[in-house]
Amino acid sequence: MKTLKHILWAFLATAVWAGCSDDPTYTKGAEENPDNYGVYFPQQDSPVEVEVDPADEATVTYKVRRAKYLDAITVPVEITTSEEGILEIEPITFGPGEQETEFTVSFSKAEEGVKYTCEIRIEDPRYISLYGPRATGLSFSVIRAGWEPVTSADGTHTKGKWRDEILSNVYSLSSAGFNPYPEIEVEIFQRSDIPGYYRMKVYGDEMLKALAGGPVNFQGRDLYTFVDARDPDKVFIPYQSTGLTLVTDDGELRIASNVSENFMMDESTGQYGTLRDGVITFPAQSLLIELEKTAGAFYRANRDGMLRILLPGVEVPDYTVTLAKSEPADGVVNIRASFVADARAMKFSLFEGVLDAGQTSLAAQDMDASKNFDGEIEGSGTIRIENKATGKYTLVGCIYGEGDNTMRDYVSISFGYIAKGDQRPVILTMGLEATNEFAGQGITPDNSAKFYAFGENIESVTYGLFRTDRIEGKNHDELLDAKGLKFTAEQLASLNDGHFSTMFTGLNGDSAYTLLLRAGNGYIHKIIQADYRTTGRYNPALDTFEYTDFLSDKEQPSLDYLKSTSWNYYAVDYTDAKPVRRKIGQVTIEENAEQSSQDLPVLNVKGLSGVEFQEGGAILGMYMPGVSTFAGYNGALALFSDQNLTTGIYEGQTVTMGFVPLENTNVYFGYGMFMGAVAEGYLYCVPSPAALEQGLTFSFLFSGSPSALFSLMGEMMLVDPAKDLGGLSSAALERIAILRKQAVEAFTPRNFVELPRFSGAAGRTPAVTARMPENLIVAPMPASAPSVKRSAARISVMPAVPAPVSAAGEFRNVGIRAEKAEK
Repeated sequence: MKTLKHILWAFLATAVWAGCSDDPTYTKGAEENPDNYGVYFPQQDSPVEVEVDPADEATVTYKVRRAKYLDAITVPVEITTSEEGILEIEPITFGPGEQETEFTVSFSKAEEGVKYTCEIRIEDPRYISLYGPRATGLSFSVIRAGWEPVTSADGTHTKGKWRDEILSNVYSLSSAGFNPYPEIEVEIFQRSDIPGYYRMKVYGDEMLKALAGGPVNFQGRDLYTFVDARDPDKVFIPYQSTGLTLVTDDGELRIASNVSENFMMDESTGQYGTLRDGVITFPAQSLLIELEKTAGAFYRANRDGMLRILLPGVEVPDYTVTLAKSEPADGVVNIRASFVADARAMKFSLFEGVLDAGQTSLAAQDMDASKNFDGEIEGSGTIRIENKATGKYTLVGCIYGEGDNTMRDYVSISFGYIAKGDQRPVILTMGLEATNEFAGQGITPDNSAKFYAFGENIESVTYGLFRTDRIEGKNHDELLDAKGLKFTAEQLASLNDGHFSTMFTGLNGDSAYTLLLRAGNGYIHKIIQADYRTTGRYNPALDTFEYTDFLSDKEQPSLDYLKSTSWNYYAVDYTDAKPVRRKIGQVTIEENAEQSSQDLPVLNVKGLSGVEFQEGGAILGMYMPGVSTFAGYNGALALFSDQNLTTGIYEGQTVTMGFVPLENTNVYFGYGMFMGAVAEGYLYCVPSPAALEQGLTFSFLFSGSPSALFSLMGEMMLVDPAKDLGGLSSAALERIAILRKQAVEAFTPRNFVELPRFSGAAGRTPAVTARMPENLIVAPMPASAPSVKRSAARISVMPAVPAPVSAAGEFRNVGIRAEKAEK
């Protein structure tokens, strides 16, 4: 498989830049020698912080270059070292015509465990350019230090674990695979002469894969990460570079504990970690991260306190017990307790009312101290609650380990109990009605419905609006679990106050819709349904479709029809500020004579990317009807992308086109989408059923490069201009499409990969079923109170508003190393 990786996209906190004022005085500098040799120190391959094992050769070699290289020269240098007589430095000499040379530094006399520093400067103006950008000095340090691997007490474990919460506090990726707290195994070494001073290789390929959920390209120097745990009560991470560059403009990432060993600050205010029983942890927000581009500005890291290091052989016990409740029935509520391996017993008591987090904590501590409980359960099982008065209760459980009388954790669950013979019905009324009160804005019964609801003591609501034909035979609970929106606290308050009303817009004409609403009053839940049909005329351009909506093979367009029509092109471009389906332009289809064969007509489909290419940029479309390769599949075109055949030139850049699935942000090449007729004159793109069988739901067409995104298209539809009903309404164009939540803001691909070859074969009929239908509620607009009426049920609704992405480094601590004060 060919792979082209890309740097992970970052969402960074805004840097605060210090202003500079002009200096009114000016002093003329020294004159430049026009005949100087232009000697300088280039970027070095050898490290400037040199560490060698005492058994290894104590040398390091550095490079020197010059601009004028005809003569043989020896370069005079000024050398400053931290201790005389330790470093032996070769002369810097160039032979005739030699543009680059090397010199070796030897330090065999260095004492083990002592760091020595050195600065080499070239100051003679005959040999250097005084005002050029090139470095005329080199600073480095050397140390001879032995390291030995850390193993478990029994010698059976040689690796520990590092759970990270540094990278995710600065860089984030909105994908299913993103893990903000990645944990990897690491080999841990301890300085032979300094017990408790550790090093390990943390920030490399394995860590980034664990963070992003897949391959990530990066620039890295394969550095060790050092941890100073000499004092188990004052563990800290020395100021150091991770060696990682994830975004070129940012430069390398550097990390440090916020302690006096790294910064000018009072030791008492230092935020140190601890080493307990082989586990190193750090307080929340005690670590700082610095970007090379903004040196001196530090951002808080480890914000949730999740950074953890386990020494080899250490296992952290997990005493988790999860509780789940049933709804009350016939005077009984069942509480299901699920134990993990280290939890051995849960001793519990029942309290009246709904306890908050603070009350629960105090209750658990009191129970453990008094050892007074209502019951006990050992291992996973069910606790049966009965013979109580109707009301709200909270079960609090103290969790214990094997043969352990010390509470390791606690857990609680609140529930409503209904005594046998009592009733606590869900009281809620809801409905959908047609209204013209917003007709002046283009919102009419042809494309909208007014939703109203009111109730009593409703504590939770989950709701969704679906096309009626799409939910036939579906389990309504499962559908609402997967696609439902939840009421906010404010919406619930309006509902219980006697009025909640909103407009559902962007509906299609002459179409049937079903509103499902699940309401709970703290005791039981109830699902209520309301059906509604819009007026007007059905417009396919307003709808979304699935593979199962494709018309039959006989109703798919002919090859000549495809090629002879300049198709109106509607799609959602997720790079838009408001991603809604709009008219992008036109798409033309022509035969690709070079790729076509008698058995497989191949077409160039131009315009799907929405980018005006200077050259190339057509997706390949394999004609499907009657072609043996696609026997058993339905549709008009199988869209195909290739790293070479489907590239284009845009603004002087080579642009790659490929398909992106819902499951990740990789860009794939191959048969990613099928296009088929869903109505007369309407073609729609759906995820390839062949790829669905491989677990990939291709919903987006990507156009871009490894460093730039030009378009990310979805819900693509081609319409014969002669059949086009006029496209989208102005109201639909204005609404923000929350439905498009699968798209990633500031999307950048993480990886370019190839799909396995198409697996279609003659006579093969794949089993393709409809996916879970989409909830059609998109940014409801407020509406006036409904008129008084009777209704069989009631409910309230409003879509959940996505929580804003928190910027990395919400608090910025500005500081620099020891000689400068922290701001």
